[in-house]
Amino acid sequence: MILAALAAAAATVAAPPPKAEPMPNLYHQPSYCRSVVEQEVARQNTAFHGRPPAVEYAVVRQIDGCGVPTPVGYHPSLEPGAADPAAKREDAPSNRR
Repeated sequence: MILAALAAAAATVAAPPPKAEPMPNLYHQPSYCRSVVEQEVARQNTAFHGRPPAVEYAVVRQIDGCGVPTPVGYHPSLEPGAADPAAKREDAPSNRR
């Protein structure tokens, strides 16, 4: 019985593990997307005052069918800087009298 267990263990060790194949990426953006992505990244840089965003949302955001990055804190419907806290904005009303 012990001999049968050793033989079975040797047979499983001798078998090579299955080879993992990488998943092919079949998605490629159209050639016109380069300018769309560059324009959106430039808008984001303006909104973040030249500082790169620290975190991006894990969502698929597209403009004209082109995938663009979606940083946390960026609101494309607002003017650059409009989403900043009111105390930090230059045009914020002052509470001082």
